[in-house]
Parts: sequence; C-alpha cells; structure tokens
Amino acid sequence: MSHPVADEFPPGRWRARFIWTAVPPTQLVGGTGQVRLDGTAARSWALFRRSVVLGEVPTSVPARMTADSRYALWVNGTEVSRGPIRANPLELHHDRVELAPLLVPGRNVIAVLARHHGLPTPWWMPAVPTFGLGGGSFVFEARLGAEWLVSDGTWRALDTGAWTEVDAGGITAAVPEVVDARKLPAGWTTPGFDDTGWASAVELPTNHVGWPGHHHPPVHPYGSLPVNPLPPLQGEVREPVVISTAVVPPPPAADGGFGGGADAAFGAGAVTEDDPVAQQRADEAAAEEREVLETPATLPFTLDPGAGVAAVAVLDFGEEVAGLLEIEVDAPEGARLDIRAAEALSADGRLETLGQTSGASYTARGHDDRYTTIERIGLRYAGISVRGGPVTIRRLDIRERLRPRPADDAPTFECSDPALDTIWEIGRRTVDLCAQDAYLDCPSREQRAWTGDAVVHQLVDLATNSDWSLAARNVALGASPRPDGMLPMAAAGDFEHSGTTFIPDWALHWVEAVWNLWRYTGDADLVDPLLPVAEGVLRWFEPYAGPDGLLVDVTGWVIIDWSAVHTTGASGAVSALWARGLRRFAEVCDDRDRGGAAAWARARHAAVAEGFEALWDEDRGVYVDHAVDGVAQRPVSQHTNAAAIVAGLVPADRQAAVIDRICDPDRLEYAAWLAPGRRAHLDSLDPDDAGDMYEGFSYLVSGPAEAWWDVEEKVVAAQPFFRYVVHQAVAEAGLADRLPALCRDWDVLVERGAGRTWSEVWYGGSHCHGWSSTPTADLTRHVLGITPASPGFATVRVAPRLGDLEWARGSAPTPHGLVTVDVDAEHVRIESPVPVVVSLSEGADEVVLEAGAHEVPRR
Repeated sequence: MSHPVADEFPPGRWRARFIWTAVPPTQLVGGTGQVRLDGTAARSWALFRRSVVLGEVPTSVPARMTADSRYALWVNGTEVSRGPIRANPLELHHDRVELAPLLVPGRNVIAVLARHHGLPTPWWMPAVPTFGLGGGSFVFEARLGAEWLVSDGTWRALDTGAWTEVDAGGITAAVPEVVDARKLPAGWTTPGFDDTGWASAVELPTNHVGWPGHHHPPVHPYGSLPVNPLPPLQGEVREPVVISTAVVPPPPAADGGFGGGADAAFGAGAVTEDDPVAQQRADEAAAEEREVLETPATLPFTLDPGAGVAAVAVLDFGEEVAGLLEIEVDAPEGARLDIRAAEALSADGRLETLGQTSGASYTARGHDDRYTTIERIGLRYAGISVRGGPVTIRRLDIRERLRPRPADDAPTFECSDPALDTIWEIGRRTVDLCAQDAYLDCPSREQRAWTGDAVVHQLVDLATNSDWSLAARNVALGASPRPDGMLPMAAAGDFEHSGTTFIPDWALHWVEAVWNLWRYTGDADLVDPLLPVAEGVLRWFEPYAGPDGLLVDVTGWVIIDWSAVHTTGASGAVSALWARGLRRFAEVCDDRDRGGAAAWARARHAAVAEGFEALWDEDRGVYVDHAVDGVAQRPVSQHTNAAAIVAGLVPADRQAAVIDRICDPDRLEYAAWLAPGRRAHLDSLDPDDAGDMYEGFSYLVSGPAEAWWDVEEKVVAAQPFFRYVVHQAVAEAGLADRLPALCRDWDVLVERGAGRTWSEVWYGGSHCHGWSSTPTADLTRHVLGITPASPGFATVRVAPRLGDLEWARGSAPTPHGLVTVDVDAEHVRIESPVPVVVSLSEGADEVVLEAGAHEVPRR
C-alpha cells in the first residue's frame, strides 16, 4: 500500500546514514585510490528494525528511502513500500511515502528487508565501490513533526543467513529466490517482536577519493538520489484456476538401478539440491499418475510425497501474470517446496519453460509459514515439488506489481469487429504486464529494459493510458550513452554493465521514442535533456556513411527484428531507420530553437535520400535490402521499404505501389535467421514449433545464411515488433484505411492459444512480449484517428479511417483530458478539451473546430 506524501523535503543533505549489517568486503588497489569489491562475497540480505514511541501521531509523516539493491519496508507489520526502481547506479532513485495513516500513539516499528545482488542482473548493475559503499546499503528518514527518524546505528540489524544465492546462466538470468524459513524469525515486522538479540546496524563510511568530509547523502557513487518519478506498482492478487497433481515414483531397485530417487535418475544430484528450478524440472519429468483437481474457492490442497520421494503439482493461473509470489503453507519443519515458473504446457500436461529459469524454494519453519518474494516473477504455470511433507498449500498466488492504469479516465476502444476489440485488449494487457519499473521485454524470462523494444510499449501507453510517467521515464532510462554516443542495447542492467555488445538500430528506435514524447507531451523539461543524447546517437552513424550517403557495414549486432533481413554492405533498412531518426530529430530541434542541429540532420537526411535511389528496383517497384560493393542485391523486405517511406525517402507517387507489393499476403515470406526454411506463410505456422527459434542462434557469431526463399518474388515479412514501422508506412502513404485488415493478422496469435497476451514472434518465443502490441496503439491512433496536431496536444488531429469497419468509438488521453471519437458511415462525433483538426479522408480539406462537442457529417 502507499499514501501520498503531504510535504516536500528540505533541500540539501539527508540527515540519515546508509546502514547495513557490515562494511562491504573491499580491497584497495595499490596506491591508486581505487577500490575493488568482490561481487560474489558482497551478495547479502539484511533485516532492520527501528522502534519509535509516539505520544500522538503527527498529521503528516513524510518518509523517503532507498537501497542498493532492493528493499521492502513495513510499518507496524503493514507493507508500505518496495524499491528502488531500476536506474544507473550513479542516479540511484529514492521513494517517498506518507506514514501517518499507519502510525499509532505508543510503540511503532519500522521494519525493512533489504538485499544486495552483488553480481549484475537484468534489472540491476553494480555501482563503482568506494571505501564503504557499493555493497549492500539502505537509507531512510522520516519527519515526525519537529523531529527526524533516520537510519543510523540505533537501528537493529540481523544477517540471518536464511537466503541462498543461485547463479544465473545464459541470457535469461532471472534466478530462483531460495529461503530457509527456519533461519528467518516469524513475526519480525510487527511491534511485538523481540529484537533485543539483534546487533546494531553498521553506519557505512562514505569515504572516497575527493571525499568532502560528511557521511550523509547525497554521496558518491549514488549521485543526487533523485526522487522516483513513477507511481507505486500495484495490481490484483491472482490465484490459480486449475490444479493438477502427480506422484514421483520411488527410486529404482538397488540392483544396478540409479538409486537416489528422481534426483539421481535425471542426472540431478547435487545440482538440483542447489537449484530448485532444476530440482522441480527433474521431479516434473519423472512424475506420473496425473490428476486434475477442482480448485475450491479457498485454495487449500495437500501434497503428501511419502518418505524419500517427491509429490508435484502444476498450478494454472489461466493467463500470464506478473508480480510477487506469495505462499502460505502448513508443513512440518524442514519440508521443502521447489517452485518453477513456466509460460506453457506440453501436450501431456508438463511444464515447458523455453529458457525460463525463475522460481522459488521455501524450506518450512514448521509454524507461521508465510512468505512473499522480494523479486518479481512472471508466469502462467507454477510447478511445485514437495519433499518432507505432507504439505498443505493454503495460498499460492501472484500479487501483481504493475505500473497503474488510472481507472477514473480510462481510454477505451470498440468497433464493429469483435475480433479487433479482442486484439486491442490483448495488446493493452500485454503491455501492462511488461510495464513495471521500466518497459520490459517480457515479465518472465528476462525482465530486461531493452532500449529499442520499448518504443511500441510507449506508443500503447501514450494512446491508451492517461498516466504517461513510464512513457517518459523509460526514455530517460535509455539515455545512458557510451563515450562514443551509442546507447546500451538494454539499460540499467547486466548488459549495460558488461558492454558485451550493442544493437545500433535499437538506439534509432529510442530516437523515435524521443520524438513520440515531444509530440504527445510537448514538455521541454522532459525532452531538452534528451536531445544531445539523440544527436550523439545519430552522429555515431556518420563514419559508416559511404559517398552515396548510405550506411555501409555498420558494426554491432544489427538485428532489425528476428526476420531474415540482409544488412551486409550498404543496408537499406539501417539507412532508412537512420534517415527516419534524422527527420524526427530535425523536427523536434525546429520546435526547440536548435537550428544548427536541425540543419545538420537535414543535410545528412538529404544525402541518404539521394543515395537511396541506388536500391530502387524499377521492374519490381520496390527497394532492395542492400547493395554490396555498389551492386544492388535481390532480397526485398517489408522492413527496408516501410522504414524508407516513414523516413521520407520514397517519392509520393511511388508509395502506394510500394505498399501494395510489400503488404501482398501472397508475396510475404515469414523467413527468420533463427529457423531457416521453416516459415513460408503466416497461416501455415505451427504453434508446436515455438522452440525452433533457438535452433539458429549460431548466426549471431557465424553470420546470416544465404537466402533460401525466392528473392525475386517474395518479400520478407516483418515480425510483430517491426510491424509498428510497417503500419507507420501505410498511414504515411495515405492508406490508413488498410490498417484494420492488417491488424487482423494478430488473429493467428489468438487462435494459437497465446491467451490474453502476445507472443514474441509469429512462431513462438516468450508468451508475453509488449513489443508485439502495435495494433492496440494503431486502432486508437489510426482507426479512431486521434493523434497530436501540435506538440503537447495544444490541438488534436482526428482523422478516423474505418476501412472495412462499420463503426468505431473510443477515447484517447491528452495532457488536457480525454478526447472521445464516435464514427460511423454518416457522422463523426467528437468531444475534445482542445481545438480539433478534423480530416475526413485523405486529400480532402481539413476542418478546424473549437474545443467542445461536435458532430461532423462524413458524406
């Protein structure tokens, strides 16, 4: 829960100290003044408590707090706050809450659980260590009238040793949370708990090279500790809707058998003892005698494994959910639950993880067995293994932790085609699940904030959510350039920390997000700091521009999307995306009186436009994907042609014909480097081939394969992510009436049982990928036709394009309130808080109306 903060904090230094259970294990590097921290040794968990006695409760008790890396805070046993949001450690954010509603006259207690990851994760990167900071640290202060309650040595602290770290592997890196409740005191967050045996918290020294002589924030390496700009995450408690149980058979006989039960039989041994996900996977593979239980309204069911074996259950939540895993069990001391998260089931009802490695393990204390994870998890199915039972599971749910969607002025969409209504809703739900402290690629497998993915999430929020705080924050999060100007491919996590590789075209999608932010908010305070970063990104590409202006052999991981788009030599797709970025950047610079930067961008854009003609194939009426040594090659994609139209590289008299060819379903080839030769037509894709995308990952280091499709007749189709550019091109060409039909391509994902979320690609991948949600934004922006006519919606453009629909109605957010549109064959009805520019059809004169309610005839 959370409460609004009544008062701001005074400027200047905090009164609190950073505290932990011990000073982190650092080493001084020679005489350099540099400090080395052993990340593995620095992984730690800490409990803190501070009691305070109040004669009366002040009207307002504002509090602020943060931690490196994660914290949860309770007041008198009630959860108040969790954080911090992901960020570069040089700008560690703090959270603010109002405590007065939870305080009582008499004794009160503040309780905190905090952890330090030690090693980089997808959502956290370590700070440069100093002589006391860079390991685990927590800071808190609250104003109690004229007094201050601050974190310092008077707080009680306990390092319980209850948690065991599990190392991550591969790209997934979301690992199980492993806790032994026998080492975790029951009731420790409540006022009545006795903490007299706990040690005093350690006040961490903040000394560093150039240390100013005080130990109070703000201090290096955490910067000024800016306030968290996002509202608290929230959501419903989601319970399973179906439960199936099974029994793991006893170990084979000792005469030559494996022995040791399912663990040994499946090659688990000590590995599964330390890794609950691997343990549950082995148990699930060995399980038999499956039985589907009818889930009662109040959940309890019992798993009784018997001596020396395990019992398993699979819980189905009915759809993808994301948040904190909560469990409550009745179990004997030492009984263990291993929980594995999954997004899919096989045909025989067994969990399929597709690279997902998240989960949890809980060892029971034998009483008061309740636990909520500190890390978030995404799943549809939860596989459970029980040992040492019987165990009665009274509660196992997900408390969703998503960025809120205000309900009092919620935008809407509906139309004459119920299938499009469903597609709009699924896209919004998918983005909601991927909208947490950043826009995530998926809530299950990785939870990374990929720099390019987020442009689609942002468009969905700008079109369908009246709270744009994350739409702005995520752009700022990605504005973390390297010295050469290039952005990390995923921000504020392990990939930015390691710098292993980068995706240059992802930075160009980030530039598009800057343009979106300017158009929708018109907020110079948000956008002005981003423009130098955007210019640095665009200038990064200059050395790769050949004499004809096209970009040649751009280094890094040029992904475009998972489709088989050729980019060697002079790349049409990369050059067009760069030109789009130059065009957008120049437009914003014009508005912001940055004439010199705008002129530079337009000059570079003009050079690309001139050189792009070398890729034009007059006979086929399309642009080819690339030229090698000045010779235009034959492959053609939706990507290159769509990006070129949006970039303003395609003459107006060509655009409709280009769209006709690249959107002709009979010409489209669903080819991907990851699964060569398997994907010819969208309607022939097999949902059982979801794992095939991993077969071809070797192309990342060995280079793409030769084209295996008919390059003369076929056009490589975009995956769901890049379809946002394809749809942009269709609208730019004045053909937005085609978008309802194009959005129906998503029907195939509904039919394949993806549920209420979109999968990563047409043929599989993760089951909840926000980057696939383009139709939700476009049904609002192009079918209802609601977009900014000027920055910040000083005026709104309403240009409905029904296509084959009979009617559509709904609303979209602006900084001034909702704009509502109801359109049918005869009329457009508009309610707007700002002046309206109405476009009834392409090429027709526009009508300008004052703010208010209007009915405009369409004929």
